[in-house]
Amino acid sequence: MPIPDHVCDHAGLILADTLGAIVAGQAQPEVRAMAERRAGAGVPLLGTRLAAPVPMAAFLTGFAGTAVELDEGNYPAGGHPAIHAVAPALAEAAARDASGEALLVAVIAGYEAGSRVGHATRLRPAAHPHGTWGVIGAAAAVASLRGHDEGRARAALELAASLGLATSATASLRGGSVRNIYAGAAAQNGLLAVDLLEAGVTGEPGGIAVVFGEVVGSAFDAAAYAEAEGRWFILESFLKQASCCRETQGALEAIELLLAEGPVDPGQVEGIEVGTFASAALLAERAPVAPIAGRFSIPFTVATRMLRGHAWIEAFSAEAIADPATRALTAKVRVIEDPAYTARLPAERLCRLTLRMRDGGVRERVVCGTPGDPDRPLPEAALREKFRRSVEPTHGARWEAMWEMARHPGRIGSVAALFEAFRP
Repeated sequence: MPIPDHVCDHAGLILADTLGAIVAGQAQPEVRAMAERRAGAGVPLLGTRLAAPVPMAAFLTGFAGTAVELDEGNYPAGGHPAIHAVAPALAEAAARDASGEALLVAVIAGYEAGSRVGHATRLRPAAHPHGTWGVIGAAAAVASLRGHDEGRARAALELAASLGLATSATASLRGGSVRNIYAGAAAQNGLLAVDLLEAGVTGEPGGIAVVFGEVVGSAFDAAAYAEAEGRWFILESFLKQASCCRETQGALEAIELLLAEGPVDPGQVEGIEVGTFASAALLAERAPVAPIAGRFSIPFTVATRMLRGHAWIEAFSAEAIADPATRALTAKVRVIEDPAYTARLPAERLCRLTLRMRDGGVRERVVCGTPGDPDRPLPEAALREKFRRSVEPTHGARWEAMWEMARHPGRIGSVAALFEAFRP
């Protein structure tokens, strides 16, 4: 099916945003340490001077892309389809010296295939979406770059369905940064699925519905899956400006708006209450034990923003997590579910923040959604600025040329030029 120009254009934004998140993630100590352990002959790792075998490059790129929680997501799909498609597509494109246009087409193919399955799947409540249906998107991206026809690509997806992960939704809440490798593992396994198909291995007939309806998921809506054919999920993506879970960002926007109205002395705060819908209300930890737990804590996100003036990568560092003043303010933030807000999902994603001061003053804000949502898109200038903040610390003034190349991949004759531009 031909890809309309406006879809390609938006996909270029998604690709650039995801590459920025990957570069930012490559600077994290655990990502860098793992890359150095597994470096060797192979294809280049984006944003580094290292190389790795193709499957490991897909894994390490996916790991980097989720390490600081800056990658995009998609509400109808129920997760983060871009990184699952981009990571294996980069590795495979590098191995084949594909064009920038072929890379973009593969990313779109992966994004749509993964999103379509995610949209039809009801994951079990304890499962995290990363690493589950994303393996479908990974396989689709690789199949696209290898020129597989529709039937062969479909066979790869059926095989990939059995290669997803059993992921835990609570790992991040409890400080388990293992959550950050889920997307990388799915990227690696999606590539493996296509290799296995080409070697003669077959998947389970109807395996997508079985795995995502009975194993990882509790139901698979075949009608919704069929109806989603031809729907461009990539146009429904959300993009972030803060280095934390999307479900923390309603409260983050509410406190931003209150602070814009007038300053707040954190030392005079009596208490903060956040009322929101059920899934967001789970992010209620008031004593996070690690950076990833802070990124998945509404109380910590609000507190670190108030004290540090931002919610960027540094606001969730190990030092920030341990800061006594931030921990004291975090303890004053209480998160509750508002059943009326839960009932208004998925049409509205509401959050109410009530700030109570020691002098008796009360200030309140209610927000619906957050900037970057499909119905509240960020201007391109804001995404360009996010890319700068992600890339400039390691690449300096070269970030502008890197943005242009990532934003308009169709202008790149060979992805080798992209990897060279992103070398530090």
